[in-house]
Amino acid sequence: MHKKRNDIILISCIALFILIGFIFLIFHMQKKEPMFVKIYHENELVETIELKKDYKCIINEVEIVIDNDKVYVKNSSCQDHVCMNQGKIYLPGQTITCLPQKVVIRIEGKGVDVGI
Repeated sequence: MHKKRNDIILISCIALFILIGFIFLIFHMQKKEPMFVKIYHENELVETIELKKDYKCIINEVEIVIDNDKVYVKNSSCQDHVCMNQGKIYLPGQTITCLPQKVVIRIEGKGVDVGI
C-alpha cells in the first residue's frame, strides 16, 4: 500500500513538470518576433516587407506574393519554373531563388533559422 502511494506521488510530480513545460512552450511560442521578407535582384536589395502583411509585387517578371504569413512565387517568365515549384516559405533562413531572373527571396528575423 505504501509503494502505491509513492508511485502516485511520483507520477503526479512528473505530470506537473510536463504541464509546466507545455505552458512555458505555449507562452514562448506566442511571443513571435517580427520577420521580414527581403527581395534581391542582381544582389541588390529591392524590397523589405514584414511577413505579416499581405503583399504582391513583380520584380523582373517574377510575381511574388505574401499571403497568410507565407511567401511564394505565383508566376515567373523563366522556362523551368523551379522558383514556382519551391512552394511557400515561412521560416527565417528559407529562400526562394529564380536564377534565370536573378531574383532571391529570403525570410529574415529572429526565431529558428533553418540555415539554408
